[in-house]
Amino acid sequence: MKEILTKLLVHIGLLTTILASSQLMAQESNRLSASETEWLTQHNGAIRLAPDPKFAPFEYFDDQGAYAGMGAEYIRLIEDKTGLQFSIVKMADWESIVEAAKQQEVDVFGVAAITEQRQQYMAFTTPYLTTRGVIITRVGVTREMSLDDLKGMKLTLVKDYVWDDFISLDYPDMQIDYVSDPLVGMRKVSFGVSDAMVLSMATASYYIEEEGFTNLKVAGETDYAVQFSIAVRKDWPELVSIINKGIEQISEQEREAISKRWLFHQYKAAYWSKELIYGILLVLAGVLGVLVIMFIFNKRLNAVVKEKTKALKEEQNQLLELNEKLVAARDKATESERLTKAFLTNISHEVRTPMNSIIGFAQLIEMDQVSKADTLHYASLMIKGGKQLLSILDSIIQLSKMESGVVKPVNEPFDVLNLLRETHELMLPLAKKAGLSFQLQLNTPSQHQRINSDRVLLQQVLNNLISNAIKYTPEGKVQLIGECSGQTLKIVVKDTGIGVDEADKEAIFKPFRQEKHRLYIESGAGLGLATVKKIVEVMNGRVWLEANQPKGTIFYVELPVVRVGEESH
Repeated sequence: MKEILTKLLVHIGLLTTILASSQLMAQESNRLSASETEWLTQHNGAIRLAPDPKFAPFEYFDDQGAYAGMGAEYIRLIEDKTGLQFSIVKMADWESIVEAAKQQEVDVFGVAAITEQRQQYMAFTTPYLTTRGVIITRVGVTREMSLDDLKGMKLTLVKDYVWDDFISLDYPDMQIDYVSDPLVGMRKVSFGVSDAMVLSMATASYYIEEEGFTNLKVAGETDYAVQFSIAVRKDWPELVSIINKGIEQISEQEREAISKRWLFHQYKAAYWSKELIYGILLVLAGVLGVLVIMFIFNKRLNAVVKEKTKALKEEQNQLLELNEKLVAARDKATESERLTKAFLTNISHEVRTPMNSIIGFAQLIEMDQVSKADTLHYASLMIKGGKQLLSILDSIIQLSKMESGVVKPVNEPFDVLNLLRETHELMLPLAKKAGLSFQLQLNTPSQHQRINSDRVLLQQVLNNLISNAIKYTPEGKVQLIGECSGQTLKIVVKDTGIGVDEADKEAIFKPFRQEKHRLYIESGAGLGLATVKKIVEVMNGRVWLEANQPKGTIFYVELPVVRVGEESH
């Protein structure tokens, strides 16, 4: 018994030694040689692998653009076991990939069968996948088919697939319809454009299930069973050797796991009974009826919504317009109230001052206790006060006419340069009396310039601007500058007076805005510049002012005019 146990232990040890030795020999045989290691160092990461984009389940690109399929999983295992790194190249179809490989623009096919044509430009590794070619037809074909039965029919093949290489050689008279990928071909068969198609069982099963080709079936098998290898450009034998060592290291368990994930059972076509067809048609009719009702209802609803939206928009626009009118009316009422208060405040003061002086001097004369000389002096002051009252009333009436639109320009031909000269002569004594220099400057080469405009209104603008300039200039000079060029009359009144603050440049053209100047004038209602602005606006012109340097004010007036002889007819 002891001897038997001893012998058994010796045999077990010997067997263990043999197994260990075989594993070591296998590991040693799969180890890369020095030349292979050197080749891998030079080329790794730059090896271009171009997968067939629509050769599922063997290889394809998924919805995210990633390389997928059985071949993709084998490639990743080979990379892990050898250290290889492939660069995945995306191309349109298998035919383009084959042409690129012939030109050595592609280095590796991930899944390819060995054919005589391909061996001219590619070398092949040990096969790692096996498949059989099957014939795909519509479900109406009731008998089992072979390639011989397809003579006289239209057979669809993917250009440059292995089935093309086989059938084009063995059946030269076959009517072949070439397509770029399996999915296009299966659709042709499904739609009746083609009679049949030859594909691998795995590819046919995959697309029938994934794409839902319920009217297609596997009608028979071909005599072609092929093994898929990895194809490598012929001038890289080192890469073939490296990949073979990687394939040898893939275990049976890893192979079975890949097959279970990707290979499907043979597809059985659905049974199209009359009851099934009638049921589908009934459901489709019901769905169509619901869609029609929804379409009609939706169209009517849209029409109602559109009509209501239009009505609401019109009401909204009316409300906005009414609101704008109310805001404008409120602003106008507010401004009117302000002007009324300002008018009453100023007029009560401006009228009261000369009126009190007239009454006071009249009472002194009435007392008969003054000399004749004083009586004449008081009478002179009373006349001056009366003229002042008359001037205020004239200004109020003139501004009121302007505001109400009563005053309209009356265009008539006149010499505008002569008007400027006459105005200068008229105002010159007033300037001299104030101790000021009053200059006239006409920026035009001609001595006369006849235009069509309102001479009276223009004269009033000139009088107001020049008299204001003289009033508010304690010392220095006043200038009147005129220029008539093209269709525009430009007038400038410049002084060296007290000037106008920047903040008052706009407000000074509003009625009753002369409080700042009371230190420099005896009296005034503050209506002169407001009247100027209204006259200029009535004549379609504009007026503005700027500060003079180093002191004083410059008033600008621009008016559109028509020269005599240039009117429209």
